[in-house]
Amino acid sequence: MITLKIIFNSCQYLESIKIWCGKRFLNEKEVLKTVVKYSPKNFYELKLYNVSNSELLPKDLESFFISWKNRIPKKSFSLKIVKHRRCNSLELNEENMKIIEKYKNLDQCCYYVYGGKSHC
Repeated sequence: MITLKIIFNSCQYLESIKIWCGKRFLNEKEVLKTVVKYSPKNFYELKLYNVSNSELLPKDLESFFISWKNRIPKKSFSLKIVKHRRCNSLELNEENMKIIEKYKNLDQCCYYVYGGKSHC
């Protein structure tokens, strides 16, 4: 996560980033925590490439959106998931999808799954 923090601190006009998650890559929960804490104010889009099944818990996703909602300036967050082969992404967890729908309805987020359906 140190490299991600450095990127965020060094690129103050960064709006979007693509990150590989799973197994030998970064952990989704830690990525979301780092995005909320260190991303620049212009940042609004995260594209996650999952190379293993998602382990993101609903409470962690909810915590992320609560923190994002309190950011200034207020920007809708775009979460894009790119599924790798037969890996399960977070949309297979019904509770995660309820949380995404809740924040989508509050105009706080937009959610896409490449190779699947979008939730905007």
